[in-house]
Amino acid sequence: MDTIKKSINGYNVEAIEATVAAITNNPKIATFQFRATNEWISGAHNRSTIKDLYGACQEDTSREKPFVLDTGMPPVLLGENKAANPAEILLHSLLGCMTTTMMLNSSARGFEVTAVSSKVEADIDLQGTLGLDENVPEEFSQLNIHFNIEGDLTEQEKKEMISFAKKSPVYNALINPVSVGVSLDA
Repeated sequence: MDTIKKSINGYNVEAIEATVAAITNNPKIATFQFRATNEWISGAHNRSTIKDLYGACQEDTSREKPFVLDTGMPPVLLGENKAANPAEILLHSLLGCMTTTMMLNSSARGFEVTAVSSKVEADIDLQGTLGLDENVPEEFSQLNIHFNIEGDLTEQEKKEMISFAKKSPVYNALINPVSVGVSLDA
């Protein structure tokens, strides 16, 4: 008699199956709204607070305390190194989301992984952001992401894991146009 693994790569297999079944039966469960607020502190120093979210057809109240994230700039960008800069936080979010998406999908397919590491380099010319040259784009010109995956996996399985990483919402928000509304509250 085969025994079903209860956990793989830190994910509960039964919970994955139950979540997929619930979403299959009611696709609205998959609709989420993530939220953050931000306040300027001084100079290049900002502070974001993240607590509430909407998902699985309800407000999520599981977080007792908010997550607080600061952003800053290095002195070369007129900051005081109070925290990582917003671009670095975006890169952290990109790698984190890609890795989480990769590992969830890999676990659902039974891939046993012993280690995953990644790095990203992002190139930008700040002349566009600073309005010094209208011919220079305001966004990154190139992002290069590198994954190292370890485990008893074939090369094909590792390539499949990279395809799972590309299902990341943060990755897709960067490569596909996303509607972003910006307004002034009264």
